[in-house]
Amino acid sequence: MSSTEHTPHSLASLGVVLVAAGRGERLGADVPKAFYELHGRTLLEFSTAVITSLPHPGQLVIVAPESHAVEALDIADAVLPEGSLWEVSVVPGGRERHESVRFGLAALGESIDTVLVHDAARPFASAALFERVIAEVVRTGAGVIPALPVVDTLKRVDAAGVVHETVDRSSLVAVQTPQGFPRELLEAAHATAQLHGELPTDDAEVVQREGGVVHTVPGEMQAHKLTSPTDLPVLEHFLAANAAGLGGGA
Repeated sequence: MSSTEHTPHSLASLGVVLVAAGRGERLGADVPKAFYELHGRTLLEFSTAVITSLPHPGQLVIVAPESHAVEALDIADAVLPEGSLWEVSVVPGGRERHESVRFGLAALGESIDTVLVHDAARPFASAALFERVIAEVVRTGAGVIPALPVVDTLKRVDAAGVVHETVDRSSLVAVQTPQGFPRELLEAAHATAQLHGELPTDDAEVVQREGGVVHTVPGEMQAHKLTSPTDLPVLEHFLAANAAGLGGGA
């Protein structure tokens, strides 16, 4: 159900920007990362299916390479069931991630007041994780990110690989997506994101640079991100677990 067929549901207040414009150079694939296939299904298909299964009227904006825009919309149309409460559209990505998110935000309808930003490279993030983020955004009126405790010992090393110190990990977390925000907060932060020095690595950083507050909720192991070939066995594990009805859990 593309945006060319009907307008977004009048009651929709939830929007999701699905970032699928990454080139996937570290993966070494011959297609953009979101279009990489696991057992015949693209990462984009997995992510789209989870998002549009949420029991809310919503608008999903997929930000994809312009060369794959038609394929992205075809994937979404194939996933959406008849009578879905979700409206899906596709917009071309930018040069950097934060620019792609800004393009996605601009495509959301006026009724959207809560926005989640999710990486298509995390294809097995569960519906429960999405709901957890949404609920906390509504409760706090602030930014919300899923986070996992850091379990490995961390060392600070120099350019030559010599260890200088052990880093206290008690206050450190590993951050995932989806990340959720009140729309007004996220849009205002992205409006000036390009004015700062170093490029932001996630939307929470964009918001914090503008003085916004960001909370955490428990993340989950199955929201693992595909970055390089070494991540493939992890995703294969969660794919098999989901197929067996075992889930991934936190």
